[in-house]
Amino acid sequence: GYYIGPVSEVWRLDLATLQWIPMPALVATRYDHACCVVRKALVVLGGYVKDEEETSSRLEMLSAGGADGVFTDFPALSCGRIAGGTAIAVEESDSAAGEGVL
Repeated sequence: GYYIGPVSEVWRLDLATLQWIPMPALVATRYDHACCVVRKALVVLGGYVKDEEETSSRLEMLSAGGADGVFTDFPALSCGRIAGGTAIAVEESDSAAGEGVL
């Protein structure tokens, strides 16, 4: 990957127009994090957070249709701190709670 340092910007690619659309900023400026969509909500987790010396267990979520909303901080990940991870949303029918796989 290409490292540009911690960011709080979030962008969405409109596949119909191939244009990048800005979205609400993250609560925590971070890099080397993972993200996925779970139940139409954008979830951002882990990584290195600006002004923290270790990897993070922070999780943020932008609710469905949240282009005009804000990211919300959630309790720390139960698996602990992660960085450089890849998140994959589990098929809805296989997950009663909308879990993800790291």
